[in-house]
Amino acid sequence: MSSTVDYDKLRTDAAAEVENELSGITDPFERRSHAEELRDQANMEIASLKDERDQLIAAAALYEPTDKLYEHFGIGYAHMKRIAGAALGLGHELRSVAPWPTDPAQAAREARIPRPDNLMDQAVAVAMRYEATEARRDAAVAHLAAARQAVLTAGGRTKVAPLVRPDFDIVRQNAANEIRAQFATLAVAPEERLRLAAEAVDQAEQEKANLLPERDEAVNSLAFYTTARGIYLSAGVSRQGFVRIQRRALGLPRDAKLPPRPQQPELARAAGVPLVKNAAEDLPEIAAAYEAAEARHSAALEIRDAAVRVLAAEPYNWTLTRVAECIDRDVTVVHRIMNPRS
Repeated sequence: MSSTVDYDKLRTDAAAEVENELSGITDPFERRSHAEELRDQANMEIASLKDERDQLIAAAALYEPTDKLYEHFGIGYAHMKRIAGAALGLGHELRSVAPWPTDPAQAAREARIPRPDNLMDQAVAVAMRYEATEARRDAAVAHLAAARQAVLTAGGRTKVAPLVRPDFDIVRQNAANEIRAQFATLAVAPEERLRLAAEAVDQAEQEKANLLPERDEAVNSLAFYTTARGIYLSAGVSRQGFVRIQRRALGLPRDAKLPPRPQQPELARAAGVPLVKNAAEDLPEIAAAYEAAEARHSAALEIRDAAVRVLAAEPYNWTLTRVAECIDRDVTVVHRIMNPRS
């Protein structure tokens, strides 16, 4: 299932309505006053829509999870996860490192999250209104921050506060320990243990795939359009990894030097690098979630591979093909697990 809503166009059209309305006002004081009115109206509508939107998105995420579900609501994976976590009463825990519940639908029922008819239709409709209203609000705010917009248009950088730097070693260790503790107390047959470990690997891989583009977009937005320093320390990557992310965004060869810092904003815009709203606040959170997923993936791989070796040995004697079918991988992957040095 893929989203049929072009949220970029929806936001652009909504912002254009505000631009057209304000551009017709020549008196600067009157324009500022009207922009304030539009901003306040939009904020009131956002406040009235938010609870309904969040409840519907949480219900969809927990009752009807599908690949890239978040795209149907015009938000990122980490944002959808925060909304679902808040609905489950998990608070800040789910914002950074906690995985999805083992049985999302059961967790939703226990949290008494309603599941209305036509859930997806309702959730998408409210999400569209919410995103359009946010775009109108942001367009109005832009008129109230003309100096900031001028800096961006001229190719300069906006000032941001120092970034939060998560303790990634602790994030990774806690996430890995969580998986290991879960399987340490798991009393099931070897075949079921293998199946569950393979599912944990798949879940962590999917989470990484969802979070990586968000992390890199936030990194590039901060690197090219803001005054932020030490971004790699908030992204959980090395200096070299940080440079590689920027090279990919600009379409540069692997060994190319980055352009001089004053030229980067203009070149980034030409390359289509998006300016991510709230990147300074969101990057540490997204990066922590990614590193936690990476650590869960590594720990789950160890558990899965150990289970593979058990079932391939006496007294089970599973064939490579049978193991491959159980973990949904190619036989060559199983062969590498059995013969790590070959």
